[in-house]
Amino acid sequence: MTSSPLGHEGSTDKNFQGTNYEQQEFTTKRTFGQKAKRHCARFWWLHLIIFCLVFLLVALLVVYVGMPKIAQHQVDDSSLEFREGFFLNPTADSVQVTQNAILHNPSMFTPTLDAFPADLFLVTNGTYAAVSMLTLPMPGIHARKATNASIENEVIHINDLDALGDYAVAVMNNENITTALVGRTKLHLGKLPTQKIKFNSTSTYKTLNSLKGFNTTDVLINPLATPGTPNLKGNAFIPNPSLLTIEMGNVSLTLSVPIKNVDTIVGNATILDFKLVPGDNKLPMFGIIDNSKVLPALVGGKVNMTIIGQNSTRNGEHLTYYEKALRSNVLVLEMNVQQILADSAAAAKAAANTTTSTAT
Repeated sequence: MTSSPLGHEGSTDKNFQGTNYEQQEFTTKRTFGQKAKRHCARFWWLHLIIFCLVFLLVALLVVYVGMPKIAQHQVDDSSLEFREGFFLNPTADSVQVTQNAILHNPSMFTPTLDAFPADLFLVTNGTYAAVSMLTLPMPGIHARKATNASIENEVIHINDLDALGDYAVAVMNNENITTALVGRTKLHLGKLPTQKIKFNSTSTYKTLNSLKGFNTTDVLINPLATPGTPNLKGNAFIPNPSLLTIEMGNVSLTLSVPIKNVDTIVGNATILDFKLVPGDNKLPMFGIIDNSKVLPALVGGKVNMTIIGQNSTRNGEHLTYYEKALRSNVLVLEMNVQQILADSAAAAKAAANTTTSTAT
């Protein structure tokens, strides 16, 4: 009677253990997808925070790291087309500048650049001059495909006389030259943060090409002129293939001829209010020439005359930067002195006949 309950309990334990065994044996394990789904369901808020933080970090990197580089790249891709330039009213330390230019922007974006001061450099074979010659006030620019970027009638202080002189020499003696405008400004694009950028744009344009084609016309000599007074007059023909208008004040030149294979100064010429405009220029000139030195140098009634610019003055001031350019360019012109003397005699006779007719 007492053993029966013990047997029953033992049987019960065995059945219980078997049941646990069977449950452990046949319970289905969760897949990775299920685990991930359960994890996301429980911690979705954590993933949302992480996503927002990553998105914010990327956005900040784009705006504050990527955008400055993109903005600078867009400015670097732009180009400045030089269309016309005026250098007027020169003084010893200033010049009035007008520059007509177009800024070309190849980008789909149309940013706005604040007005800024831009240093003007001469660029020679890709190398910038050590110092700038002038600082130009660039206007504010809304950079579309082609945008006006001109300055007008600005009186500009000369930063460095030697640098401006080197520029003037380059303009005088080259067919084309390159200059660069360099400065720093701010770029605005919509509601994006303002970006600080460096503006560095080069332009290549035609210049005076050594005054090729220079000639003289209507030259007359007055043999009866009082010694020390002008006895030579005529016109200087100067082609200007550039887009530059340049005022140089009163310009003086030396005239020399080869005497016994040595260039000997025989006179001088002066052009008042010397101003070159694009195209052909015909400028009145007068001078003093020593006929006694010229005549022995004639070969077949002609002589090769060397003409070199010397002085450039305005309102009593020497324009040293233009003088540097004038002296750098040597012009040699074949002069038909025999024909000039014949024309001069005919002009004198015509003038005498006119005087006689008037008196009668």
